[in-house]
Parts: sequence; C-alpha cells; structure tokens
Amino acid sequence: MPVSYKFSVHDFEPITGRIHQPPPVHQTFEAPGVVVCAFVPRLFDYHPNAIPAPYNHANVDSDEVLFYVDGDFMSRKGAGIEKGSISLHPGGHTHGPQPGSVEASIGKKGTEELAIMIDTFRPLDLGPSATDSEEDTYAWTWLEGR
Repeated sequence: MPVSYKFSVHDFEPITGRIHQPPPVHQTFEAPGVVVCAFVPRLFDYHPNAIPAPYNHANVDSDEVLFYVDGDFMSRKGAGIEKGSISLHPGGHTHGPQPGSVEASIGKKGTEELAIMIDTFRPLDLGPSATDSEEDTYAWTWLEGR
C-alpha cells in the first residue's frame, strides 16, 4: 500500500557552512530513481573568500527539473527565470549561474529564494505541453552579453 507524506517546505532548514555545501544538504525526499530537494531561504557560505553563487556543473547521472516557487533567484536573474518558472537541465548539459551572477553574489549574506528540484535517474520524456511552453532563449543565457 502506498504511503503519503505531508511536509511544509517552510520547515526545512538545510545545512549551511563556511564553504559551498554539496547538493544533498538540500535533499528532502528520496525514492527509487528520484530525489527531491528544496532550496529555501538560508545563509550563503560565510568564509571570507567564499563565492555564494553555485558553480557551473553537469549532472551526468540525472535530469534536473527546477520549479521556481518564489523569491529572488540570484544565479539566474534576468534569464527569464521568475516566480512560477520551470527549468529542465537534461543529464550531461552544463548549467549554472549566468554571466555576471558570480561577481554579483560576492558579499551577499543570504538568499530568500524558494525552489523545488527533482533529479531523476532515468531520462525524462517531454510531452506536448512542455515543448509548447519552452522559452527558446533560455539555453543561450550562459553566454556573455546575453
């Protein structure tokens, strides 16, 4: 018999540290083939030389879906990402902060973002609703001058 859980993301407190913490500190649930992570208001890394913006990376083992619920998404500001946006980063595709976000993050104390991420360990298939709502310019927001 399936089991259901109720969890308020507003009660989630991720581990923070002096340097960048690995993604599992945001993990709230795990099931076969999938993990669910929550990015909630929190302190940024607080070492004097820390760079709060996330680094560019590629998930080689998973497709990453991110639902931007609310707040100020420092790493994607001005990239068409706003409250209610959903992004998909298929396994192997490099993604991260857009140009200028790293520099803009230096000296910031924290974030007020709220987002839910699902990493699947099997490739996702996209239906017509997903392809019909694609923001064509999003993939190019990692280029300088965009």
